[in-house]
Amino acid sequence: MSKIFRKTLLAVILVFGVTANGSALLSAWLLNRHLTEAVESRGRGIATVVAAAESGALAEGKPVSLQIFLEAFARLDGVGYVAVFDRQGHVLAHALSEGASASVPLTATDDLAGAATAVREVRLADGTHYIQVAEPLPAGQDGWVVVGMETAVIAASMRGAVLGQEGLMLCMLLVAVAVFYVLAKTVTRPLVELAHYAVKIRDHDFSAVPPATGNDEVGVLARAMRSMAGELSLLVSDLTRAVADTTRELKDTLAHTRAIIDNLADGLLVVDPAGRVALYNPALLAMFGLKDDTVLTGRAASEVFPEELAGLTACGREDKALSAAEVRLQNGGTGKALATTVLLAEGAGLRASTVILVRDITREKEVDRMKTEFISTVSHELRTPLTSVLGFAKIIRRKFQDDIVPVLPGSDGRIGRCAGQIRDNLDIILAEGQRLTELVDDVLDIAKMESGRYEWDMAPLSLAEVAGHAVRAVSGLVARKGLALEVRVPPDLPGLLGDRDRLVQVFVNLLGNAVKFTDAGGIVLEARQAEDQIRVTVRDTGTGIAEADLERIFEKFKQAGNTLTEKPKGTGLGLPICRQIVEHHGGRIWAESRPGEGSAFIFTLPLCPGQGVTVAPSCPLPVDACQEPVEDLGRRRILVVDDDASVRRFLEMVLTDAGYAVLQAGNGVEALRLAAAWRPDCITMDLRMPGMDGVSTIRALRAEAETRHIPVIVVSVLSARERRETGADAAVVKPVDQEALLATVRGVLEGHDTQVRPCLVYSPEGSRALGSRFVMCPGAAMECSDEAELWRAVEGGFSGTVLVPASRGHDLDLARLAGMPDIHVIIVPD
Repeated sequence: MSKIFRKTLLAVILVFGVTANGSALLSAWLLNRHLTEAVESRGRGIATVVAAAESGALAEGKPVSLQIFLEAFARLDGVGYVAVFDRQGHVLAHALSEGASASVPLTATDDLAGAATAVREVRLADGTHYIQVAEPLPAGQDGWVVVGMETAVIAASMRGAVLGQEGLMLCMLLVAVAVFYVLAKTVTRPLVELAHYAVKIRDHDFSAVPPATGNDEVGVLARAMRSMAGELSLLVSDLTRAVADTTRELKDTLAHTRAIIDNLADGLLVVDPAGRVALYNPALLAMFGLKDDTVLTGRAASEVFPEELAGLTACGREDKALSAAEVRLQNGGTGKALATTVLLAEGAGLRASTVILVRDITREKEVDRMKTEFISTVSHELRTPLTSVLGFAKIIRRKFQDDIVPVLPGSDGRIGRCAGQIRDNLDIILAEGQRLTELVDDVLDIAKMESGRYEWDMAPLSLAEVAGHAVRAVSGLVARKGLALEVRVPPDLPGLLGDRDRLVQVFVNLLGNAVKFTDAGGIVLEARQAEDQIRVTVRDTGTGIAEADLERIFEKFKQAGNTLTEKPKGTGLGLPICRQIVEHHGGRIWAESRPGEGSAFIFTLPLCPGQGVTVAPSCPLPVDACQEPVEDLGRRRILVVDDDASVRRFLEMVLTDAGYAVLQAGNGVEALRLAAAWRPDCITMDLRMPGMDGVSTIRALRAEAETRHIPVIVVSVLSARERRETGADAAVVKPVDQEALLATVRGVLEGHDTQVRPCLVYSPEGSRALGSRFVMCPGAAMECSDEAELWRAVEGGFSGTVLVPASRGHDLDLARLAGMPDIHVIIVPD
């Protein structure tokens, strides 16, 4: 018997049973109601007849005939008892049926009061149940006729009727089940066969034969399943062959990949998101001194490998950027670990795992160390003779120009031509010596940067100030080639964290390259904020760079173009050094160019959060807008301020011969402008000038943040009162003694004093701390830890040099101190 048949049969039985029982109950209720009404009606009829007959018998005085009349009614079917009561409730006559109970009530009851017919149910103590009908006697005869009808007749009739109906229902159920069984078997048999057929198809048994069916719906379903089975057979066959081929290829690929991984010279480690080892190769075990049979799968990477390597697993999970670290290998070797994040399939989804590749770079590190030491040694060995060559060449050029050329007999003959050649040759020697020095410096710098031994001086800085310094350094080159230099560096750029000198080097190198390769047009230096970084662009109108060389030019000793047929215009180290500097600051540098359309060198630097803004140079270029600065070639810069041109020329000659780069200003306004634009290292100031005098100029310099810290040396004919009011750092009285001037300048700039002068150190650290950094204190120095002690010493006749730290100079009356006779004040950095 199929499940469908069983379920349907159970449903038929339940429905038929509920229906049959419901019908039987309804019929029984209706039959009981009708029988009860019939019994009541019969009882009323008997009571009415008895009442009519009772009145006649009572009137004639024949109680015996009344008794006989009642007994006749008592013998009727269904009558239990008949009784007649008078007005007082006494029984006048009564009759009981043969089966009546002895406990039949023959006394009047309260409900007989009234003139209407009364019907009620009477249940006796023995369980006998009667329907009692009470009929009042006719008028003139006070009393009642009571007839008790047995309900057993109703129960018997009900029992017979219900049993007959239930039997009929059962017969009908059996017939219905038989008929349904025949019909259901006819329908479910092909369905059961189709179900078995479907199961065989599910199990890929396509050789199974579908059942024979007719043209009804089951037949249509059977034919459709037969057609689907044929198509599925073809599809499964093709899929089975494809799966077999794919499985074979996958096994081959896995075996090939496993062989590659096992034979990698580098160590491979794959770590899951929980930090547990998921995959590794034998090379990794050998690198860290683990046995070949060591099982690492499932173990925490931090338990097995060094902290540096385990730390890369966390870096790899944070983002997909490549992370690198050096790790210590077995036997003191060094390895370089590279980590990245990959998405690997796991179940129905993907998981992020960290893949780490470890390469043994012990030999490369040793070679790099040897290379760095070799370059450092060679660079230092080259610098020593270069210093002598450049030094003696400068001396020879100066002596030749100052002492020999003036005594030569004329300049038109052979001697004059020789003198000119000598000057040209000396200039070539100096230029090439300087070029060779720059090459040595570049080689040494890049060697230190690549080896990680370069010392960086990272501090908050203003990019506008850095750019201004670089522009001033290359302005002479720009002016000599007649180019236009446009600076678009906003003064309110956010602050950066970087090495000022190295960033200046980047600007100078990019601007210098633009000048070298630009013959006409101009150069644009632009800087702007782009989200969380500053983007700097140096654009020129030069010859341009081929697309194939845009990345090549950032390699060491590589230049654009053909260096075999074209003359190189540099060492090929400037751009690689720029890349090293920019990348160390967390930025990126690249070039954009087309041949014949100029070039653009772009680099980015990350912002330093929380830093304020600084002011850009107050003398923007083109260079023609300002006085042309001198080419300082790395020398210290001194601004000479005096209204007397002859004095300015004299001071320039003295300072230039001493190795300083000098720029002149004829008044206070011009001095302020040049000081902000050129940023000299020191200023010599005349006090008595027309317009803005020296004292006002010094105060204006001290009021600006860009020029506040530039030391000022007063060179003037001044009284003691004037010297106390200047606010300068040192003073030289006219007429100027050359040695005194140079000693003062050197003392302010480098902390050197050629004269042996007594020293007074105003610092809690004492002379030991300052004397270890400066040679201006040849012997034991006096020490003053507080201001009162300092004034007692200088007012008590001290004559010599007073060293004041910059941090304590703000609270000290420097003008008064510098105005004291024979006192030389030098402000030194803390």
